[in-house]
Amino acid sequence: MKKTIMLMMFVSILVIASIGSVIAPQPACVGNPGSIWTTNNDCGDETQDENQYAIGGTVFINGKDFCEGTYDWTITGQPGGASADPGIVVANGSKAVNSSGSFCVQAYTIPTDDDGTYTVDFGRKNDNYRVNLNLPAVPEFGTTVGILTALGAVGTFFLVRRK
Repeated sequence: MKKTIMLMMFVSILVIASIGSVIAPQPACVGNPGSIWTTNNDCGDETQDENQYAIGGTVFINGKDFCEGTYDWTITGQPGGASADPGIVVANGSKAVNSSGSFCVQAYTIPTDDDGTYTVDFGRKNDNYRVNLNLPAVPEFGTTVGILTALGAVGTFFLVRRK
């Protein structure tokens, strides 16, 4: 009887140990996984990687396959005359990445005084983009609204005057 109880206890311990190893938490995300890319004026997948921007364009930082956590990001002008902001951080922030490992950050709208190459750092990942002054500037929403308001005012003036 004692042998049977001892054998049952031994088998129980093996079963519990086996179950524990199966449901034990997986090791933390290791290494330097993930990739980033920039897109212009919207989020998008890596096939939409955009590296040429016009004044008024908006830089979105996209990524996938990251470990869950919060990451710091910066956009910095390249030094040595490569940009109008050599070595200057023009935008920064942090972003929480959930368990999907994917994200998109609306990071920066290109002002009129930017020119040249800028680097984007997200965690330990990096991408570059270039502000190209030869591209047509992206119109501001305010300009469009101003034109529509002026046209509406002129139309109202003629309607009132007609009566």
